[in-house]
Amino acid sequence: MRRVKLVGRLFSSMFLCSLLMILASIALMVVLTVGDQLLAKKDHIEKNPLFSAYVIISPSMVPNINVYDAVVTIRASEDNIQMYDIITFLSKEIETHGVPITHRVVGLLKTDVGESAYRTKGDNNNKEDNAIILQSEVIGKVFCRIPMLGYVRTFVTSKIGFLLSVVLPLTVSFMFQIWKILNRNKNKKLEEEVEII
Repeated sequence: MRRVKLVGRLFSSMFLCSLLMILASIALMVVLTVGDQLLAKKDHIEKNPLFSAYVIISPSMVPNINVYDAVVTIRASEDNIQMYDIITFLSKEIETHGVPITHRVVGLLKTDVGESAYRTKGDNNNKEDNAIILQSEVIGKVFCRIPMLGYVRTFVTSKIGFLLSVVLPLTVSFMFQIWKILNRNKNKKLEEEVEII
């Protein structure tokens, strides 16, 4: 029994440490992105965000990136994008125009004016994308994939998911705090009664 409690504490400590590390990483990325955007705004420069995150909704990158995986991108210059890197860009295709697409670089090109450009292709697609992507159209380079995070997002944004993941924990926490206050008052009254006797 004692070992079970010890193992349970170990796992809960590991879980909490992992959760705190993830939250700290997210907070750091948010702070860096906001700071970077504020500096760019101060200098009157328009830049893509330093970090961005997207949920994949198409099977075009299977098996390397699956539907409902999340990808985190970091802004990348032309020096940082190489052959076979995975980048996110806004689609130029008619049916998906303006939608962020995450595909692999399969060709490095230069335009007539010397701007870097890329041929892209989904790993699961039979042919390359029709449009050539200019460096200025690249949102970022994928540096992290979080498997199945999109399922969590989809669940949390549903009505039942919102109730179970936000409202219920807040309600339980609120009720627990009330129970602690009532229990503390009850114990205080018992102590007062014992002192009187």
